[in-house]
Amino acid sequence: MTECHRTPDQARRDYGAGLLKSAVLVRVPMSRTDWMIRLLGRKGDEGMLLDVATLEPAVYRSLDRAAAALEQIGFAVERLQSA
Repeated sequence: MTECHRTPDQARRDYGAGLLKSAVLVRVPMSRTDWMIRLLGRKGDEGMLLDVATLEPAVYRSLDRAAAALEQIGFAVERLQSA
């Protein structure tokens, strides 16, 4: 697995080019409400969606905000499924 982190603009570009196949919402450790987005690429690459200002993983304060970020990239959010 190759690590390949992306900013929102890079994620939109890569989604449009067919390079991203899916995304996973990951709970921030030690938090009940904060979420991050892990992007999964077609070639087995994975990486976090980054905050442009800090280049650290972007943290969303609710599932609604994380889902909205996925939709802005281009993903259709149709359901949430627990493991």
